[in-house]
Amino acid sequence: MDNRFAQIKFRYLILWYILAVGLLIFSGITYSIGTGGSMTGFITLSQFVLYGVAILWLRRAFHKNDMSVKGLFKPIQKSNGIGKKALFTIYHLTFSLAAVTFIFYLFSFLLPDFLIEMLEDGNGTQSFVSATSIPSFFLIVLIAPIVEELVFRGTLLQKLRYKYGNVAGILVSSAIFSLIHMNSGMIGHFTLGVFLSIFYLQTKNIWVPIICHVLNNLLAFSGFLVDSGSTETSMEEAITEIQQVGQYFGIYAFLSLIILVWLAVSQIKKLNVQEKRSMETTDGVNLSSNY
Repeated sequence: MDNRFAQIKFRYLILWYILAVGLLIFSGITYSIGTGGSMTGFITLSQFVLYGVAILWLRRAFHKNDMSVKGLFKPIQKSNGIGKKALFTIYHLTFSLAAVTFIFYLFSFLLPDFLIEMLEDGNGTQSFVSATSIPSFFLIVLIAPIVEELVFRGTLLQKLRYKYGNVAGILVSSAIFSLIHMNSGMIGHFTLGVFLSIFYLQTKNIWVPIICHVLNNLLAFSGFLVDSGSTETSMEEAITEIQQVGQYFGIYAFLSLIILVWLAVSQIKKLNVQEKRSMETTDGVNLSSNY
């Protein structure tokens, strides 16, 4: 493990984001008052700006600690198993969608008014994606996976696992990753974060989680476009449909979750064993070199 990751200060990224969000809010209010026009273009530009802030912070943080972001990128090898990981990503997306549908199913009985608000927010997101399809494609499918993998798997995971070990590093970085995706399914993003972390630690190549993340977002983005182009249904019809199929999605999500937990535990155990053997080999080489 590279101890230089422990020196990277994420509080500066948080501070940069607070300042950037403050400036964007002020600019948005000024723009709205001055033009009285649609905020769609400004919101899209703001998202590009926030990802740009993360890239600038990454460059500064790595340079300050005598590291290079380029060092995280390595050529894709056959041993990386990118094909199997891509198929797993598709399977995981079905779990994520099933989990969200089942949560909607529960809300339809327990908190119907809250579910209506969530569905309306979802319709608003679909409309926004449809209205800004080209810039949204670049943001969701290309820019977001690259920047988020560099921040969460390439940097935060490395910092946490150096200080607290693999299990804590994977779980905490995945939890934070899910929190920033609160509006699009925290459970699915948490489990996705866990496996993207495992993929990165297995391959030591940031391209692998990026490719899987791109595939996940591409499929989700395509679903947004298909849904936005379909015939509109009322909230009552949507809730009725959810109540008709929600329990079946719940069974699938539960069974898939058992499989995912088993896979995550087994893969993390393998990682720990491999790292222990690697450290023992390194210590043995260093010891023999002293004689």
